[in-house]
Amino acid sequence: METTEVGPQVPESQESAILKSLTLGIVGDLGRLFKEHGLGQKPIKIIEFLVFAMFVVTETFTTVKQGLEGARQGLDRFHEDMIEYIFTEFFFKTTKAKDMAEVEARFQDLNRLINDRYQEYRRNFYDDYHDREMKFQRTFDSLAGHLLSEPIAASEEKNRLIAAFSVKLAHFWSGCLSSFPHSDG
Repeated sequence: METTEVGPQVPESQESAILKSLTLGIVGDLGRLFKEHGLGQKPIKIIEFLVFAMFVVTETFTTVKQGLEGARQGLDRFHEDMIEYIFTEFFFKTTKAKDMAEVEARFQDLNRLINDRYQEYRRNFYDDYHDREMKFQRTFDSLAGHLLSEPIAASEEKNRLIAAFSVKLAHFWSGCLSSFPHSDG
């Protein structure tokens, strides 16, 4: 880590590695949370967990860097690394592409998915945050709607899951914030 006039700086590749590690940690924690609440046997789209976790670390990193301009380099590297990870771990292992045109189409589809989800999650997250009800129901419903093939019926168990999810989300946010030195801008 080097220090500059604006404070300590973490090298871009190290930032990306930290962001990726945080993302994968969030995916694991969310997987355990869903399993603890009886959803472990339901088919879950892991890509959706990854994209949601990427959203959380992207938003917190942008906050730490006091805006997109300060975060752009680290985020560009992180997103490149995560797209490569997703392609390697999920797309190439399960279905081989016939040609480069198909690879490019998958790449564009993944980028579109990430952009669409980020916008949706950001809108729901900030709506929930501004409600000040101390729960993130819209954010949860948005994630669960993409994760699960069937919606979770309204019940006491769903309310408990939303409460636990809200606590986890606060932990993720604070953990991500504390993983990087804050800029003194």
